[in-house]
Amino acid sequence: MVDLAPQAGVQAEAAARPSARRYYVLGLLTIIYALNFLDRTIFNVLIEPIKKEFTLSDTTMGLLAGFGFVLFYSLLGIPIARMADRMNRRNIVAVAFAFWSAMTYLCGMASSVTTLALARIGVGLGESAGTPASQSLIADLFDKNERPRALGIYAIGTYLGVFLGYFIGGYVNQHYGWRMAFFTAGLPGVALAAILWLTISEPRRGAMAETFKAEPIVPTLRFLFSQPSFVIVLVGFCLTTYTNYATAVWIPPFLARIHHLTSAEIGTYAGTFKGLAGMAGTLTGGLVVARISRRDDRWKLWAPAIMSGLAGPVFALCMLTQSFTLMVATLALTSFLVGFHLGPIFAIAQTVAKPSMRALASAIVLLTATCFGQGIGPLAVGMINDALKGNYGTDAVRYSLLSAAATTTLGALLFVCAARAIRSDIARASS
Repeated sequence: MVDLAPQAGVQAEAAARPSARRYYVLGLLTIIYALNFLDRTIFNVLIEPIKKEFTLSDTTMGLLAGFGFVLFYSLLGIPIARMADRMNRRNIVAVAFAFWSAMTYLCGMASSVTTLALARIGVGLGESAGTPASQSLIADLFDKNERPRALGIYAIGTYLGVFLGYFIGGYVNQHYGWRMAFFTAGLPGVALAAILWLTISEPRRGAMAETFKAEPIVPTLRFLFSQPSFVIVLVGFCLTTYTNYATAVWIPPFLARIHHLTSAEIGTYAGTFKGLAGMAGTLTGGLVVARISRRDDRWKLWAPAIMSGLAGPVFALCMLTQSFTLMVATLALTSFLVGFHLGPIFAIAQTVAKPSMRALASAIVLLTATCFGQGIGPLAVGMINDALKGNYGTDAVRYSLLSAAATTTLGALLFVCAARAIRSDIARASS
């Protein structure tokens, strides 16, 4: 058992020293987060065969990829996060992880669009519990200045999962069918949940703060929504998350319809140039912002704003170019630029909240952004696809995805606005 509980009398400064134990936990939670996104992403690369088998429209596929997933994710995420601010977070993550892995497996057993939708809802239900509790654990292992780096490492799980989801989904679907792809994605999670349960323990809550005091729900919400940076970042992150999820869902159909790639080729190109480039951007964002923001906390938002703003025109070029080579290059660059902001934004949610509010703050940001980004993004693109199909045919997906270029640009502008209040909000959360 890895014992993370600091000994009595150990100060926060001592607790913040590098140790193998806390990086083991960070690494394990990052792998779990990656499998979270693998289980989400694998559906995206299977859109075309599922659509064909059940004779569905793009709008329906957008509902299954987005709204069907976030329905219970949004309803249960806040109550579960509130439990994570009071109960054993290790247990919450382990149980949730085992549950959503089992539901991913059941997606492969779906006999109709209804049973597939129910299984997708189950995946969302399980995943709603995992990330807020994980981020709260990490915040108790790393101090304010270390969090952008630590949560940047954690956030690479997003793109590691995308990478694995595209590769596994594309390869297994081509050779064994889409159902086997779901089985392959779901099975490892149950075993890894047991490893989490057996090898880590709950850290002392508020270990990186001088004081810890449990807060009732109403004062907690009042405090969080009185922090201007928290509110503005919340809205901005909704917009950039639209970009992330809309592209994650519809890039595979884009590659199939516009560039005529096979399932395995889609897995290779999307996994490499979206997944790996996104991972590189996320890790770079966490490391760079952790360094440059030590003297001025405003860089915690200025740097993500710059990179998210650049992503808009780059992605527009990706969609409009006729060159396959240029499309691949701009897809990779877009993924790097969009991925850059994830770790710093996750860190903001933890840093402008008091220790007793961190899981709830994380849940509010993640659930609101996921509801908008994954709930609205894939559905909106699917609806625009169906609306434009009569005039543009298969090219409709090219133009509908331009909406994702606009949302990341707007999100960047909001991050700049939020930077004005970040220093005073951090001071208030620390008082």
